Amino acid sequence: MKFKSITMILTLFLFILGISEFIMIFMKIRLPTIMVILSTILLFIISMSDYIKTKKLRKLAYPLIMIYFFVGMPIIERFIENKVLSIGFVVLGFIVTIIFVYNDLIINNKAKNLQH
Repeated sequence: MKFKSITMILTLFLFILGISEFIMIFMKIRLPTIMVILSTILLFIISMSDYIKTKKLRKLAYPLIMIYFFVGMPIIERFIENKVLSIGFVVLGFIVTIIFVYNDLIINNKAKNLQH
């Protein structure tokens, strides 16, 4: 019997946690702070473990993206009074994140296809 790696189990747990957070937000239920903190910690652990396993520097970008959204965006919103400009920073960060994740998925998919 093959055992799943710890990172795979943590990723599955994080996925389940993310789905439950999405449902809670969709139902307009206030998220417990511990869920957000746990999600953030799990994302850091998983991305650091992935970096250690693969030695790919791009895996370290995920914690930087999280820091931008969880720390940088609230700081930017305090200094910017214009809501349109504030929403523009959020949309810009979201677009850059989607492009990065898409590019990372394409690179990972090509690497897996070359191995088989």
